[in-house]
Amino acid sequence: MKIKAMYMFKGMNEFNTVTQFIEQEDWKIEKQLLKERVETYMDTYYFVMLKNRFLEAKLSIWELKNEEVITWIDTLLLMRKLMIELFKRGINAEEIQIIMEYPLVHGNYMRSDYLILYHRLIIVLEFGMFNQDEKRSEERYTKKLQESINYRQIIANMVDKQIQVVNYVMIYLPEYNKKTKELLKENINHNHNELGLLANFIDHFIKIQDTLSAIHQLEGLYK
Repeated sequence: MKIKAMYMFKGMNEFNTVTQFIEQEDWKIEKQLLKERVETYMDTYYFVMLKNRFLEAKLSIWELKNEEVITWIDTLLLMRKLMIELFKRGINAEEIQIIMEYPLVHGNYMRSDYLILYHRLIIVLEFGMFNQDEKRSEERYTKKLQESINYRQIIANMVDKQIQVVNYVMIYLPEYNKKTKELLKENINHNHNELGLLANFIDHFIKIQDTLSAIHQLEGLYK
């Protein structure tokens, strides 16, 4: 039975192919308000493509907000960088499956941003953007963390106990001021460091999965 979601990418190559418009259009996470960004990009082919994809999949009973489409593109950019980082670390990125906008079964119409699947591992990944003061950023993280914990628990309750289900939240910052045409280097460094921490997290759990493989267990007999 096919999994219901906006996208299900089977490996890094498929993910990069579908999201190549991000590189072609030189997409940046802009500082401007989401409403302003919607007005700028809502008629582009990739905005329309993503929006139609979601609507055709009938993933929600709630009306889709155009601002959500902008955040999808922002997080797809981050996911592309993440996959490259995992590939550089020697992880077989073709074995990683990515599910985007996954409506939780028996989850009261809640949707997870991304699920990262690797063998018997499910990582519930939530993103949150913040563009204001540090205190509010902490509140944003706490809210997103509670959501991701809830999503993880719902999924863990539904799948076999041999499946490891973990969760992670990354709060990212805008990287570009479109009005002044200025790269926000401090925020870029922040996002780079946060992606590194996320990659560490995923790398850790993937290595655990690899040690449980049959070939690894047999190789261990010779130690």
